[in-house]
Amino acid sequence: MRSIALVLLIVALPLMYGCKEKLVRYADSGSTVHLKVGQILKIELPGNTSTGNDWRKAAYDDHVILKKGRPNYMLADDRIGSAGVYYFKYRAVAPGVTKLYMEYGSKYDDEKDPVKTFELEVIVVGG
Repeated sequence: MRSIALVLLIVALPLMYGCKEKLVRYADSGSTVHLKVGQILKIELPGNTSTGNDWRKAAYDDHVILKKGRPNYMLADDRIGSAGVYYFKYRAVAPGVTKLYMEYGSKYDDEKDPVKTFELEVIVVGG
């Protein structure tokens, strides 16, 4: 009986760890994401730093989710001027609902219209 419990624990641990982080991509814009308190929302968005554009604004309720660290940027390849991917992380801190809105545009003039936008509805439930 004890060995069965141990086997179940070994099988369940990776599954529980995999649920700790929820990944969404640009194609998921406009959708709804469900998180548990303490869970991490990882967002993958396309971009190209050589164009002068950046994911420049983010609006959300910081009583529900909080930004975790700084965004990471990874180039798609080694060519000069190549596009890449931005990674943003948010932690679900309390039960509630928030809209997460981000825009991609000139990092030098935030009054210019955005080139792209990204929006999610985030629903956080107790853990």
